[in-house]
Amino acid sequence: MKKGVGRSTGTFGELAQGEKNGQPFLFTLPVPLTSKVWFVPTHSPGVRSDHPYKRKAIYAAELALKRAGMSVGGTLYFSSQIPVSKGMASSSADITAAVRAVAMSVGIDFTDSAIAEIAAAVEPTDGVMYQGINAVNQKTGELLYSYPNFPELFLIGYDSGGRLNTQQYYRMKGEYSAAAKLQMAQLFDEMHDSLLSGSVPAILSAVTKSAKLNEELLPKPFFSLFAELAKRFELGVIVGHSGTVIGLLCHRYDPSFLEKMSAVKQIIKQKTGWKPFISVPVPASSSSS
Repeated sequence: MKKGVGRSTGTFGELAQGEKNGQPFLFTLPVPLTSKVWFVPTHSPGVRSDHPYKRKAIYAAELALKRAGMSVGGTLYFSSQIPVSKGMASSSADITAAVRAVAMSVGIDFTDSAIAEIAAAVEPTDGVMYQGINAVNQKTGELLYSYPNFPELFLIGYDSGGRLNTQQYYRMKGEYSAAAKLQMAQLFDEMHDSLLSGSVPAILSAVTKSAKLNEELLPKPFFSLFAELAKRFELGVIVGHSGTVIGLLCHRYDPSFLEKMSAVKQIIKQKTGWKPFISVPVPASSSSS
């Protein structure tokens, strides 16, 4: 065995999230922030880490070794750019990177779906192990659909403050109302169709609808301001459905792109005092090595 290394991108919230026919779904938006993990094998059993509080990724590495039929242990070393407890898939990225590091170390090529199964055995997972934009069942890790022809957008992202424990949130999250469930089922179809067609106006509309629905469960400060700006400048509002982030999406090749971005940043700063912590083209390409 040898030292292994794995990588994974994070996300910025979700393009949409909810449930349809009793099954959960989320649509991912990868961003160019990464988690990188090294696995150094040892002959003694058990997995340890230089970040012992990253228990989810440590457990995922143990599951990966068991799945590979290996009785060895090792040490995980972490380096991540992804903010924690903000709704940016930091845990899913750590887990994915850790499993990929173990796989490289032991010489086994785990499929994306196998990584997703391991991740879902630890906690509800984002779809960061799959390439690009995708729809997943976060409870099982199952890939529902993949969208390789997603148009290039631009994200300006903000942190509304505080931290959110994802596992605790899912335990305490209230039930969706019957009306919300109906809207979410319709929203799934709307997002799916708009992603297949590549229609930017339809994508931005669906993103905003999902963000508005999420206000019933996890409201964001100044959400009405972001919704107003989205309507005024033909943008989309994107949020962390189980996190604190909120942002605006714009078509990267909108003729008024620069003017719109400058105007919304200035208005948001005047109204909230916030500055964006991320301003990037999206989606990012998922990293697997």
